[in-house]
Amino acid sequence: MTYRSISNGLTAVVVLWLGATIVPVAAEEQAAGLLEAINREVTSLYEKSKDAVVRVRALHPPAQGAITLTPPQRVGTGFFIQPDGTLITAATVVSGAQTCWVEFRERKLEARMLGCDLRSNLAVLKIDPLQRETPFLPAGDADDLHVGSMVVAIGFPYDMPSAPSVGFVGGFDIRQCAHIFPTSHIRASCRLSPGQAGSPLLNAQGELVGLAVAAHQDDQSYALPVNAARKIWTDILSNGAVRHGWVGLEVTEKRASPPYLLVAQVISNTPAAAAGFQPGDTLVRIGTNVVRQLADLMNTMFYRQAGDRVAFTILRSNQEQQVSVLVGAWPGPTPARSAYPTPPAVPVSHDR
Repeated sequence: MTYRSISNGLTAVVVLWLGATIVPVAAEEQAAGLLEAINREVTSLYEKSKDAVVRVRALHPPAQGAITLTPPQRVGTGFFIQPDGTLITAATVVSGAQTCWVEFRERKLEARMLGCDLRSNLAVLKIDPLQRETPFLPAGDADDLHVGSMVVAIGFPYDMPSAPSVGFVGGFDIRQCAHIFPTSHIRASCRLSPGQAGSPLLNAQGELVGLAVAAHQDDQSYALPVNAARKIWTDILSNGAVRHGWVGLEVTEKRASPPYLLVAQVISNTPAAAAGFQPGDTLVRIGTNVVRQLADLMNTMFYRQAGDRVAFTILRSNQEQQVSVLVGAWPGPTPARSAYPTPPAVPVSHDR
């Protein structure tokens, strides 16, 4: 018995020689079978996960001077992270709301705001679980994703029922156009329509890997990785607020080979100034993490909080030195002035 493959124009066939019998199997049939298998997997994932995903509605006060008969309403998507009725959604949906509620199991249930962080665009809500546990999404690990990984977002587009949106990871970006995220975000080819802000992003196993927080051009979206989201909701549930860290450096990203970060300015009366940073210092490491690009700096410092002591390794006058910094509280803009994405905790300029 001999196997060989034949390519003929756009159609590839596999020919099985079995005596005098030749059995062709068209590549189109194989592709159709593969698509059907993917369809079954996505349908199964959606059916297993959809009950943990809810529509979120929030009533907001009218704009100053506006005349309206009904308060403006924002609509988004949220999902349960615990069986006690705790859920998360995008902060842009509920921040500043007079009241908010979720649509769960064909009922409208008022939701209490436990905390809202505009910097990461994540809000934590809680409902009365009606004397029974709520379904919730198991958390995965966003670090296991790579470019090309299949992901599925589940949300409520416009005023329609929930639906899955299948896509693939296209990258991990620290920037969205002119905006800089507080940590690298997952860029996926899942379209984010009105009503879907706050949708969960799931991996092929149905595990939570991100929170959809921003739309992007060309039918793509950005999601806050679950590892970062967990840090935010844990802070809120434990402390009632998020304790973002800040050191007070402005840096320039030098696009050399390899790239590196240069301290452009040390802001006065900040932890960086107290630690002895100087303009012209080159950042080498934070702890054991190598720092070459802005993403390295932002991703490492995102998980630090006020009160932590962090060891920086810098290069000054061609010699490595250690600088120990007591991290301070992030002096971000007030909620009334915030919009997502917010300016970075560490401003950056670009050397071209």
